[in-house]
Amino acid sequence: MKRRCPKCGHAWEGPERIGVREECPECAAFIHTCVNCGRFEPSLGQCSLPDTDAVRDPVGVNFCEEFEFDATAQRRGAVPGPPPPNAQDDARRKFEDLFRDADS
Repeated sequence: MKRRCPKCGHAWEGPERIGVREECPECAAFIHTCVNCGRFEPSLGQCSLPDTDAVRDPVGVNFCEEFEFDATAQRRGAVPGPPPPNAQDDARRKFEDLFRDADS
């Protein structure tokens, strides 16, 4: 499974070792985040390691030295995936249908 951006789901093709300031080339979101780490526990909303400092924003950049990029983060629900291909089109169509004249 490919490693992905925690914001847009774009595949990460960058270096194996993720620098603290690495950004997604697609949306400029930080890659070194809790939700992209194998130690992040989505059900708890925090790190599974007991001695780590609490992070206010698990999707924001962090400086944790325990960070391990986890390619399975998307599968386990920590990283939101990209929307299905037609999800935006479907949502827009449904919204427009709300305001469409019933006689047209």
